[in-house]
Amino acid sequence: MSEKDKLPAAEPDPALEWAKLWQAMAESSNRMVEAWSGSMAPFMLARLSEKPAGFGDGNELSAAIERMAQGPRFADVWDIDRKMALAFGAWIEMRQRLARYNAVASAPWTEAWKRYLETMSATGTSATPHPGWREAFAKWSEISNEELIRNQRTDGFLQAQKALLQAGLQLRSRQDDVAEAASVMFGLPTRKDFDDVTRQLTELRREVRALSRQVRDQRTEGAR
Repeated sequence: MSEKDKLPAAEPDPALEWAKLWQAMAESSNRMVEAWSGSMAPFMLARLSEKPAGFGDGNELSAAIERMAQGPRFADVWDIDRKMALAFGAWIEMRQRLARYNAVASAPWTEAWKRYLETMSATGTSATPHPGWREAFAKWSEISNEELIRNQRTDGFLQAQKALLQAGLQLRSRQDDVAEAASVMFGLPTRKDFDDVTRQLTELRREVRALSRQVRDQRTEGAR
């Protein structure tokens, strides 16, 4: 064996390996930028920059996202991107409904505090001295409960509560669509797959119980 064959194999150059890794990361980043530029995300960010204060002026942004996502499907638009856009629009809608619900739900507290101050002011005379903290707390509980019950029976509160519940269910449905699309994209079992397995397992258990009863009945008849 020659001296050349006895020499150990040359170790890889760390600098060269790092350069290759950096180049691969740069190429992956470029592909992500291209996918981002061709998606709906820039549109949504542009609309958000137009109204950074929030979404209290109406559901214009969520409606625009809904129309775009429900439009014609092109080959360059990912299905997961469309579903994420719909989920984003549903989230905006729920924020609007939540803000309106909070506005309606907070109204009775203002009225209750106003009535409570008037009641306490009326008891501050010499004829009617200030009550103790127990009586004051009982009076506040009485007034606040009356105002809350009165508010919860109004059509405005019921409509706001109904709209918030519907928006929450819609958001949950959109989130489930995104989760299912992501599971399909990464080759993971979806909720539908789990539901099918659960249904098959339930049917199998039902059949096993039926067979067990049948075998038990046959043994009982044979023993007679």
